[in-house]
Amino acid sequence: MVIEMSNSPVIAFLNKMTDLILLNILWIICCLPVITAGAATSAAYYVSITSIRCGDGYVIRRFFNGFKSSFRQITPVWLGLLAAGFILLADVFFWNRMGGGTGKIMLAVSVAIAFLLWTWSMWIFPVFAKFTGKRRELLKNAAAFAVGYLPYTVIVLVITGAVVYANLVSLVANSIMLFIGFALLTYVKSFFFYRVFMNHIDEKYDDFDNLEE
Repeated sequence: MVIEMSNSPVIAFLNKMTDLILLNILWIICCLPVITAGAATSAAYYVSITSIRCGDGYVIRRFFNGFKSSFRQITPVWLGLLAAGFILLADVFFWNRMGGGTGKIMLAVSVAIAFLLWTWSMWIFPVFAKFTGKRRELLKNAAAFAVGYLPYTVIVLVITGAVVYANLVSLVANSIMLFIGFALLTYVKSFFFYRVFMNHIDEKYDDFDNLEE
């Protein structure tokens, strides 16, 4: 009996792990300049969604295709999110130290705005990875997906929150994130994003079909 190694679940698992480790390394390296972190995150979703739709492999090629195609669009958005995040963080510290009735109210407002911004950002990067169009339209689509597919939004937030919490309390989790965790988290969340996106794109058409030609 001849065993097809390419069809072996073990081989498939090892190939997937190798792809995720490589994707994790690419993402970390491309995030180091900070200004490129937005494009790197979008590229990571590009690779993950592509692998779900078209199969594994071509990680480096897919990553840099996604990086180049989204850089101009996503970079101003990423820098805006980063600036807004720093401002909101400063607000939280300020109002928390102030205390009193006004301080508590403003602290709650700042936390609520930060949570909404975080929720929106969960959709922004995969939307820019999968769709094309004007920046403003893509941002509106990300907000519409976040609200229109609230159960998926909640699932993605819970998964992300659990990973963040694990990394705050465990050095083992930190090590996993550096080794494979960022890519694995992106890949898991991409399943939910993909299911949503396929409701708005004809599945017979796929904008990744010619990537390997």
